[in-house]
Order: sequence, then structure tokens, then C-alpha cells
Amino acid sequence: MFPIAQDQWLNIFLLNKNEFSFYQILYFISGFLFPLLVINNSLHNFYNYKFNTNKYKSKQIKYISYLIIFTSLVLSILINKYFIFTIRNIIPQKALNINFDLKLEVLLLLLISTLLFFNKSKMLIKKLFLLNFFIIFIVSWSAYVFNLLGIETFINKYIFTDALLNFNGLNIFNIIYLLVLEVFYYLWSFISYQKNISDWSIPYPSKSDTKHIFQIIIFYFGVILYYFIFNQIS
Repeated sequence: MFPIAQDQWLNIFLLNKNEFSFYQILYFISGFLFPLLVINNSLHNFYNYKFNTNKYKSKQIKYISYLIIFTSLVLSILINKYFIFTIRNIIPQKALNINFDLKLEVLLLLLISTLLFFNKSKMLIKKLFLLNFFIIFIVSWSAYVFNLLGIETFINKYIFTDALLNFNGLNIFNIIYLLVLEVFYYLWSFISYQKNISDWSIPYPSKSDTKHIFQIIIFYFGVILYYFIFNQIS
């Protein structure tokens, strides 16, 4: 329903592309609504998880050191690469060499890995990668709209020069990447819940615990479907 409404606004937008109109503003603003809904849903449903704490009646997971290292490392790398992607493409670093980039990546990776072990900083990181998601969308959507208007801006001239960085492709990449981040954030939230790590004891998830993972997958596949429809009509 929402993509169809945007399609109608787009048609009016294109008819009036040579003159400023209310529909241009409406179409531009409409592009931000769905990403904001995605962020709002994530903060309300996939942010501060609550799990079953009855450890003594639950079977315990073995070899948890491997599980902790693997999950925290993968999540840290994913978040690190997400931030680095934005830094390299949204804020081009043409004057900086690869040594700086490698140092920056290592520093961010160590920082993120450490912060994930603390609940408050872990949730702060969650907010930051949602902000990163929105920044990527702001730039891609703005470039898309300005391109329709035939207006050359800093974004069109200096950022969207790579074949990967087009509006349709970047949207799908952004959502799929966020889906993967949400899944690993959930897994890490379960592993690090309350005193699991300090007690070196992690129970197997109950049925009520696993429902979150299905909610994440269903929601983000719905978002991917939305952008797929939007890409077909835009």
C-alpha cells in the first residue's frame, strides 16, 4: 500500500520536476518514513531482550568459550565493517592511505569487542548501528531524489561514483546487512544476558526465547519485500 502511494507521488513529482511544488516535498519526506518505522520497531522489539533465567532446570550449553568468542568476534567485525563502509563511502578519504584505514579498523574492532561485554554500552552500539543504517539511507535517498530533479550536489558528484552505490542496490544491501546484525545482536544478548558470562553458564534457549529470532527474520523479510516492490515501481 505504501509503495503504491509513493509511486503516485513519484508520477506527480516527475510531472513537476522543473518547478518547485508541494508534491516534491511530500515525495522527499515520504522516503524517510519507512526507515524510521524500521528503527522504531527495532528499538521497541529487538533492543533490550528478556530471557528465561531458570538455569537450574535447563540444560546447559557446553564449550561456551567457543560460542562467546565466535559470536562476539563476528558481531564486532560486522559492526566494524558497517561503520567503515559509511566512513569510506559517505565520507570519502581520498587523501588518507591504507595504513590509516587498517589502524582505524583494528582500533574500532577492539573498542566494539570490549563494549559488547557491558550491557549499557552494548545497547549504545545497537543505537549507533541503527543510526548508521539511517545515515546510509539519508545519503542514498537524497542522491536519488536530487538525481530525479537533475540537480548536481556533493552527494551525486563525490559519493555515488561506484556501481555498488546506487539507490536500489544500496537499499537492499542496507536492509540485509541490518538483518544479519539483528540476528547476531540477539544471539549475543542471549549469551551475555545477566550473569551468564560471569557465571560461565549459559542455558539452552526456551521456546519463548527463540520466538525473537523468528520475529526478526519475518519483519526484515517484509522490509526487503517492501523495497523490492519499491525498486520495481521507482
